[in-house]
Amino acid sequence: GQQFAQANCQRALRGASAPDLLHERLENGLTVSILADANMPVVATQVWYHVGSANEAQDSRGFAHLFEHLMFGGSANFAKDELMRHHTKSGGSWNGYTSLDETVYVSALAPAGLGQVLAMEADRMAHLNLTEENLANEKRIVTEELRLRIENNPLTRVGTSVQGAVLAGHPYAISPVGTQEDIERATLAGAQRFYQTLYGPGNAHLVIVGPVDAAATMAKVRQTLGAVPARGAPPPDIPDVYGWELRRAVSFTEDLPPVKVAAMAFPLPTDAANREAVRVLHQLLARSAVDPFEEELVRRRRMAVFAMTEGLFFRRGNVLAFGAAYLPYRREATAFRLIEETLAGMSQLDWLTDESVAAAKRALLLDDLERRYYAEDMARAIGTAHWRYGDVHYALEQSEHVRRVTRVDVEALWQRHIGEAEGVRVFLKPEHVPWYIAAFGWLYPLFAP
Repeated sequence: GQQFAQANCQRALRGASAPDLLHERLENGLTVSILADANMPVVATQVWYHVGSANEAQDSRGFAHLFEHLMFGGSANFAKDELMRHHTKSGGSWNGYTSLDETVYVSALAPAGLGQVLAMEADRMAHLNLTEENLANEKRIVTEELRLRIENNPLTRVGTSVQGAVLAGHPYAISPVGTQEDIERATLAGAQRFYQTLYGPGNAHLVIVGPVDAAATMAKVRQTLGAVPARGAPPPDIPDVYGWELRRAVSFTEDLPPVKVAAMAFPLPTDAANREAVRVLHQLLARSAVDPFEEELVRRRRMAVFAMTEGLFFRRGNVLAFGAAYLPYRREATAFRLIEETLAGMSQLDWLTDESVAAAKRALLLDDLERRYYAEDMARAIGTAHWRYGDVHYALEQSEHVRRVTRVDVEALWQRHIGEAEGVRVFLKPEHVPWYIAAFGWLYPLFAP
């Protein structure tokens, strides 16, 4: 079954000739990448603007996400709903998203509709309808989204608070959604400055993947987006989380279920030498059928009701976190002692063998191969490779880098950055605990299955 499929995937990756990737920087500063693949049924178009919440200045907090909405407000030559109607008529899909590092506008539809997509992207890059009416309307929508996604969701609310507290002073401390105060302060003049500075060709990357003629498509891009007047430049780079002076311990009380949650987080390097070893380590711990951390703390020792390993990956920061949920009788010091004991046991590396590393690498190779069958996934990989790694071709070469990772590489990564490191401690306490849980919760380990 799965082993046979993975073996076939490895052979396919080694035997398949890589599609040609056409990559250019136009005279107006726009970076363009086109991957032609006749086997794909749809063409994916993505415009990456290299600005996320981490790149916002003090006077433009919340603008990255607000602009994601404003960009669908129509432009000089296309009505507000024209993009939606074009994709609906073509049986395609469209959307946008904002992260800490970028804002991306995505499209997927039949190849015949590509020309119109390029024309609309060029028009809103050059002539977006920025009006008081559009701004007021989108501010209302973003405010409501903030209430639904953050303020009325205790888990998301806690996550945002933890992010801001642990990363205090770092640009990643700012949530992409922003705050109500940020949204209320947004003015039309501020929006126009943000647009002129960060939404020009000089800070954008156009990615096209699908059954297209690369040369002819590049010519069409030059006629449309290449004609947008030059403006904009990438924002100043931000510091890496690895090496940043993080707060070593934070504690919160929230309206959570009646459990206490303790977590220890470890920054990991983002350099090219460790990049794929980080992926393999994450695959081994957070994405495999058996998480050694959860297996030891919950199943063998039965000292927590839940445990997991989680990875967070950004342009200038990787984090691996180990978290556990306890019944509320558990003291904070004990909760962290149990995590530390579990991690110390894991540092014996019984879970890290040549066989387990090989299995993790096969899983990553399978992911990389499957990605090549989907235009949207390949476009995202190319955009990521350019913005995060500075090399668009890495999207096509990543599998070769995965194959080079050894058990020794993963062991060195673990020992230096987790086994010998001091993790950041996060502790969450519930506001309300039923009396019977507080009184008799300590009996749970005695009767748990």
